[in-house]
Amino acid sequence: MTVNEKPVFHSTGVKGLDKLLGNGLLLGENILWEVESGTFAREFLYSFMRQGIIEGNQVIYLEFIYPPQAIMLQMAPLTKTLPKDWEKKLLVLDCFSEAAGQGELIFNDFYDKAPHWIRKVPSSKDPDRFHHFFGRIEREFVTPGTRLVFNSLSIMEHNWGRDAVKAFFGHVCPTLYAYQTLAYWTMAKNAHPKEFCALIEHMTQVVIDLTRQENKNFLWIKKAGGRYNPQTYMRREYTVDGMRIEIL
Repeated sequence: MTVNEKPVFHSTGVKGLDKLLGNGLLLGENILWEVESGTFAREFLYSFMRQGIIEGNQVIYLEFIYPPQAIMLQMAPLTKTLPKDWEKKLLVLDCFSEAAGQGELIFNDFYDKAPHWIRKVPSSKDPDRFHHFFGRIEREFVTPGTRLVFNSLSIMEHNWGRDAVKAFFGHVCPTLYAYQTLAYWTMAKNAHPKEFCALIEHMTQVVIDLTRQENKNFLWIKKAGGRYNPQTYMRREYTVDGMRIEIL
């Protein structure tokens, strides 16, 4: 982008969040979601993915938390809202079955009849092999505008150890920035040492905190590179109804 060019923003899929971010996201940004349980984080992820597919971009979802059977159930409300031929733009990578799932037959048998857009990652339990695998994904699928979701850094740390996650994130985060993608990374709140959280926050361009207090959900943008409006950084209550998110 030259000095005189205006930045081009891309929607998160949530109008209220776009407004807070000064029209949305800029290509290259890595967005860290620090998530408390029960805050409907998945709806933010799915809104982001749906927006990417509507715009005709490749969407890659990496799931470390849930087995493929659960992924299919969770994604049903999303896939019902997607435009025709969405299967060509969505790639779901099951990073659970061979890692936390320990290769159990119940998870592997799922792939006898699985749709082509969900794939098992055999190397997901080994950080070095996974890093090599992800390099192939970058070369084959990633172009400017590609959207990626990594769910989640906390389970990656549980599977691989903290140093391996630091190494992976420390390489992939700036690489995706150079590729001009949009990437969401999730992390469980209060599950990591402050030093680890500070490192991850430092390397991302946007940091969003989701908290639940007294049966209400709150969103707080802790960091957003290049956004200078004080309104951006005010804590906001939000509501979720199906795939509809309203920021109050």
